[in-house]
Amino acid sequence: MYIPHAPAPADVLSARTLASSRGPLTKGSFTLDTSGMASFLGGEVAVAAMTTLHLDPTRRWLGWYNCPGTYEVARRYGRSCKSRFLEGLFPGVPTDLATLLGLANIKGAKYIGAVNGAILEETGPFTTLLMKECRDQAQPVRIKGRTSKEVHVTISELAHEPAGRVVLCTPIYSRFVAVVPMLVSFGTAAACAAFGDWVCFSMIVLGTLVHGISCVVIGSGEFTFNYPVSSFNTSGDGILVSEKEGEFAVLKGSENAVNSVTRGAGTLTFDTELKGHYDICIKWCSIALVFQLIAQLLFIPQGSLFGQIMFIGSLAVSWAYNLWLSSRDKEKIQREVFVNGVLGGPKSRRFTLGTRTTAVVFMLLVLDPKDHNKIMDMLLPNGTPGWRKLKNDLLPQIQKKQEPCFDASWWEDPAVVAEKDVLEKLCEDAQAAYQGYRQFYVSSPSLTTLTS
Repeated sequence: MYIPHAPAPADVLSARTLASSRGPLTKGSFTLDTSGMASFLGGEVAVAAMTTLHLDPTRRWLGWYNCPGTYEVARRYGRSCKSRFLEGLFPGVPTDLATLLGLANIKGAKYIGAVNGAILEETGPFTTLLMKECRDQAQPVRIKGRTSKEVHVTISELAHEPAGRVVLCTPIYSRFVAVVPMLVSFGTAAACAAFGDWVCFSMIVLGTLVHGISCVVIGSGEFTFNYPVSSFNTSGDGILVSEKEGEFAVLKGSENAVNSVTRGAGTLTFDTELKGHYDICIKWCSIALVFQLIAQLLFIPQGSLFGQIMFIGSLAVSWAYNLWLSSRDKEKIQREVFVNGVLGGPKSRRFTLGTRTTAVVFMLLVLDPKDHNKIMDMLLPNGTPGWRKLKNDLLPQIQKKQEPCFDASWWEDPAVVAEKDVLEKLCEDAQAAYQGYRQFYVSSPSLTTLTS
């Protein structure tokens, strides 16, 4: 009896391809595991590249390339729209698009109002941006005197009325760099079509179209700056205190100008025509991004080896471009938007002082606050009898812009004798602050314009 020969398991389970047998690398049996590669490239890098999309508005038109990491992008932005389907697909805490700007969790320095008496234990994120910009840009002037622990004081004059809507133009070089992944995506798709691999061709085109449309939709929101506007044209002079970094910033300007720094908030706004449909657009973009990932994982293994190499090549170049975008200093871009766009490049000057007492006396001379005693108690708390004696005699001289002077009878006071060594040093600090104020602030009032 004849028994037919059973086919080998390898013949039964051999992979079938939907691609044409024409083209290079068609005779080999090797196939790429593109699912592992697609999972490796992307993710956080793609999200980081998307974060500054709203700060560079022209970049919304430069996203036409096959981008990896689409699932992570869909997960982040899918949580910002109201959709039960996306809530089930991406469980987690819902968020808004403004949070994706990276400013939501930044806590600013303490603010002490010199005129209005306002005290804010925590301010908005823009005080941190301004203080870092001052620290990096303004050249410090060292005031002579005793040195124990250096303290930095930056004086910023906020003469510009803040703008409500800020748009940052994309630097010209980034447009040239953005052409590279687009040309590679178009070129690899054309190469797949030329050799008849329509599977890889369609997947590259799918990734290019989905990512391009997503950038257009997500990038349609414009960065808008809001702050409480006061109807009274009063002074908002005050002090920002950063104890952790040993930094003080003296803000001089109208109440509205200072409010823009201490109470400003960044949000995203959309055109009236798109605003009502924005959640729907984000929803479908998130679904399309997930569909793109699933389709590419299923169909790319059905392509030829040459087509798979072209597909991975387009992902690699796009990943490198996203990595370049994410490596750019996001905080520096935010500072540029705020300092130049919102505040119009305020003029600032930075001073380095040897002690905290010198810094406080110097700031009181610059500010001329309504209540000198209150600010000194907050910045230099000390309850000893000698200190109270010094403060009571020193503050009237500061108010009159006089050089601190203490005669022989002052030093013979019993409250002073017990703390003479310490008080002598504090008096030297006050005199150094006055000399620095006269030499570098009154005689040389010119400030430096901050530009990122």
